Amino acid sequence: MVEIDIQYEIDDQPVNVDELEEDYELTETLLHTGEQIRQQVTHKLVDVHCDEHDRDPRVVVTATYSRETGQMELSYHLDTCCQMLLLRAVQALNH
Repeated sequence: MVEIDIQYEIDDQPVNVDELEEDYELTETLLHTGEQIRQQVTHKLVDVHCDEHDRDPRVVVTATYSRETGQMELSYHLDTCCQMLLLRAVQALNH
């Protein structure tokens, strides 16, 4: 099963969502977005597995929220055992 780690940043500063007590709405937005990302990535990578090394890809998603613009930018980092698994994972995420 694919491992997915979601990291959050606000205005380019890493944050722990559990520590954003003062901004309930932003906390809920980030948590909801994180769960949606987790579901989408899991769905897209459900069949992506390296049979040769018996490994699944690991995905780190960084969700960066800008208070100034109200926009969120997502970046993905894939950790794989080999180039073939990397190519298959990228292809699956892009479809």
